[in-house]
Amino acid sequence: MDARLKIPPSNKSLLTSLQNLAIKLEPLINAKFVLTGKSRTDGSNIRKLIADKLINSNPPETANNNIYDVIPPKGVPKILLEYVDTYIVTTGKSYNLQVWNRNPSSESVQVQYSNGETLQSGEVRFILVKVDPENHIISAIAVLTPEYIVNKFGAFGKPTIKNQLIISSTLRQFVLEEPSSILFYDDAIGHELNLKNLSRFSIHDQPTSESLLPLSIIKDIVIDKIIGRNIAPAATKNRGQMLEEIFSDALGYSIRDDELLAGGYPDLRNQALEVKIQDSPTVDLGKFSPEFELKVPDCRGFTTRNMRYFIALTNPKTNIVEGAVLCQGSKLGLHFTYVAEESYKCQRSIPMGFFEVIQGQSVFNP
Repeated sequence: MDARLKIPPSNKSLLTSLQNLAIKLEPLINAKFVLTGKSRTDGSNIRKLIADKLINSNPPETANNNIYDVIPPKGVPKILLEYVDTYIVTTGKSYNLQVWNRNPSSESVQVQYSNGETLQSGEVRFILVKVDPENHIISAIAVLTPEYIVNKFGAFGKPTIKNQLIISSTLRQFVLEEPSSILFYDDAIGHELNLKNLSRFSIHDQPTSESLLPLSIIKDIVIDKIIGRNIAPAATKNRGQMLEEIFSDALGYSIRDDELLAGGYPDLRNQALEVKIQDSPTVDLGKFSPEFELKVPDCRGFTTRNMRYFIALTNPKTNIVEGAVLCQGSKLGLHFTYVAEESYKCQRSIPMGFFEVIQGQSVFNP
């Protein structure tokens, strides 16, 4: 495959539109394609065929190395220049689309440009190539977006994985240069409360209208009482507990040691707030991640998407909290990248009848 195809375009706006991608691939309809019976080999051969067609059809200009970063270690699309992944469809009652190491229908930065633009996991274009195994020809091509696939066929399956978030050094510096060194998004919770009232609650109580603080109030507390604090060096779990205690005390809770040891998600259930420390590029999110929307057990009205997150950016040398991220989970993927500790795949079944309807055509989101 031409090396240029492994480089993103110099500008996001240069990506070929879905309609034009389908037009560029039209000449492949009825083209000869002999299956080997080896799925990896056949998939690789289809990718090479698509790659050759795209590189010879007025491709976008490639980006210079110094204007972009590919963030996750795995899971980025194979053909970055057009931001596409290719798949081969053969026989059966349905096709099981498998996407490795990213959730196709989420926000998660895959490519970060120096001008602030991003290419995200939800923007990857899928090229599905239907091969007729009897006649050994390409019988249909579908260029699909993740949004189209979810709306037409249903959500991608959610694997059980240990989730992580990458905050690159560039984006960490971006946060530290924000006003008050906080990347902040407010939420819709508008009930303001005298902080002293929180002493009658446990941090593990269900969130209620009598206890929930709007993030704008929590932001003021972070500026006054958290940023600039020293979190003593220790094992990651212990430092997390230290931060929970400092944070809970700043909000006005009376904390017992057994409450901190109880753990669970979120850390401060009474505020629907998950608390994390970041002094290396990777933040461990555990079982629950905003990348996959799930109802949160024992936290009424909250999902992983509207769960609130506080991430303290600590200096690994001085252990001082230099900045913070404070927002709903749904905002994290707009800036940072979701990854997993181990490889995983998201799957979506597509009825074979879909490809029969478009036989003889190269289409986009039909």
